[in-house]
Amino acid sequence: MHKKRLFHIPLALLSALLLVLTSACSASTDDGSGTRANAGASASTQLQTVKIGAVPTLILGFLQVGEQQGYFAKQGLKLDITPADSGPNIISSLAAGQYDLAYTAYAPALVAVAGGQDLRLVDHLDNVSAAGHNAGLLVKSDSPITRWKDLEGKKIGANAPRSQLVLWIQAAIKADGGDPSTLQIVPLPLNQIADNVAQGKLDAGSVTEPYLTQAHSSPALRDLGDPATAGFSQGTPSGGVFTSEKTLQAKSDVITKYRAAFAQTIDYANGHVDEVRAQGAKLVGLSDAAAKTITIDPISTDVKAQDFGPFVKALTELGWTKTDVDIERFLSR
Repeated sequence: MHKKRLFHIPLALLSALLLVLTSACSASTDDGSGTRANAGASASTQLQTVKIGAVPTLILGFLQVGEQQGYFAKQGLKLDITPADSGPNIISSLAAGQYDLAYTAYAPALVAVAGGQDLRLVDHLDNVSAAGHNAGLLVKSDSPITRWKDLEGKKIGANAPRSQLVLWIQAAIKADGGDPSTLQIVPLPLNQIADNVAQGKLDAGSVTEPYLTQAHSSPALRDLGDPATAGFSQGTPSGGVFTSEKTLQAKSDVITKYRAAFAQTIDYANGHVDEVRAQGAKLVGLSDAAAKTITIDPISTDVKAQDFGPFVKALTELGWTKTDVDIERFLSR
């Protein structure tokens, strides 16, 4: 940080100086991080708000870092992020026009597309990561459940019946030779699932961070494993930022500016993962120490239609969709 030198300025000169500074609305400012932004564009009254509904995850720290670096303000934008507990709820709110953008897993978005909603991918963000870094399936420590097939017919807690967590679990059971159609899904907020499993109200429950790390400290619980990698290959598309065709047309300039700001954000954040992790930990309520144990893979927004092949196949085979998902249109920008 630069040290400020103090000078004695005559009152008349000071008044004139203040007048000049007040009228200099287009002056450039430095936020202290090396990022320069137009002062007029940075004024909160002149920034256009982008409303984002999001399932809180560590990866959302990228957006916070982008705001801190001034990339969004430089485009005349500020982000209003509303946390929500399930992807299906976020997609419904997006379709209703409550959000401009939605960040969630692909499963609820593609189910909506198959159902006739015209959603578009704005930015791809996330892939299935290494085992242990996507989700966990909790059972009681003394549970007889020891493999995915053992979940047949069991009562399982998840944040929504058609959340990606459920798709992962069903795919894992199928890959293990079981029948995933027999599951009894009990929708619960993610922060209540571990307790319900420990109390025997559920046979099992699927959670993500920060609840997975918290559950690992409980002697009453055992983690059966990561359902994502049990049913899908590492690198399979997992989540992204979406918008509706209606919003894309009505606010095309906003979406374009958002993409430009996010591209700068990724360039910076991929080289400063610790900053991303720290900001993401605040969003999900995770301690810095716990956050450091979680892997954050570098983000690449590149994704192709063929990358979704196994995912779309699973949606069809598991009975989530009855019509084809138009991935090409979903990816068109």
